[in-house]
Amino acid sequence: MALDHAGQNIRVNSLSPGPVETARYLSNFDTLDAARGSHDTLVGRLGTPDEIAAGAVYLAGEESTFVTGADLLIDSSYTAV
Repeated sequence: MALDHAGQNIRVNSLSPGPVETARYLSNFDTLDAARGSHDTLVGRLGTPDEIAAGAVYLAGEESTFVTGADLLIDSSYTAV
């Protein structure tokens, strides 16, 4: 899509979050401690919605006007573990 729409000055990016402590995520576990212990992140915790939102704001903002065709991983290296 980035290739198809670059000539129209349309940037196409994606955001890939790791495990995030949300009500939906927590509902998959019996306890809060079980949910918080379910991650394999390098920082040793679940992400927060604000951390993911910061990436979305970056991709939508003026600071990323030279970014297209990219996937922003906000997962504390979850995909690398």
